[in-house]
Amino acid sequence: MHDIRKMARDTGRDTRRRWLAEALAAVVLLAGLLTVASPAQAVGLASGPYTCATGYVWREAVLGDQVCVTPQTRSDTQTENALGPSRREPNGFCKAGFVWRETRPSDLVCVFPSSRDRAYSDNANAPWRLVDPGATPRGGVSVTTTYHQLGGYLYATGSGLSPSRPVRFYAVRINTVGPYSLGSLTANSSGAISGWQYVADIRCRLGQTQPAIIVVLDQGSGVVTTAGTTEAFRRCG
Repeated sequence: MHDIRKMARDTGRDTRRRWLAEALAAVVLLAGLLTVASPAQAVGLASGPYTCATGYVWREAVLGDQVCVTPQTRSDTQTENALGPSRREPNGFCKAGFVWRETRPSDLVCVFPSSRDRAYSDNANAPWRLVDPGATPRGGVSVTTTYHQLGGYLYATGSGLSPSRPVRFYAVRINTVGPYSLGSLTANSSGAISGWQYVADIRCRLGQTQPAIIVVLDQGSGVVTTAGTTEAFRRCG
């Protein structure tokens, strides 16, 4: 009888061990499923209008910063964010040898001057590093066209831009390799383009069958948006 009871206890323990092992394995498997990144996340990208071209990831220097940069720049930016407070004087200014990074006007992380230069360059190249700059949402800038026989004059107005910084205009979906540069303006101290200001004289392109999308780069922040369309490329007399 003693042996029977012992066997029963051993059998019960073995059953509990198997049950615990199976439960633990299930928990581990579930945790793995929850933490596996999607293919886009695995390379630091995200779906949507600001999806980066192959080889680039969001910089994320500040909240909402979706300028596309190299993975190394993103890593360096995260390091700068961590070191920033140690490079700042009590009065808020940077210690000797450092400057504000200024990926956008509100970015006052203290970095080496070369890093600020890189941020300016990354902002300026933002339209070329998107999968489709023409898919970005409408921003605060609008465009209109006064047509002539061989194209039209493009004008722009708007707000919500980086104060006193360049605003650059491009056309996409006109069968060019990348965004086609049209011209630039400068936002005023309130971050606006007041009135309707002249941007470019657009001339026709033979074979163009669809309206061109006008893309706007706020170079002070690297934000890329769309401003409307123009038929000027289709007017060939």
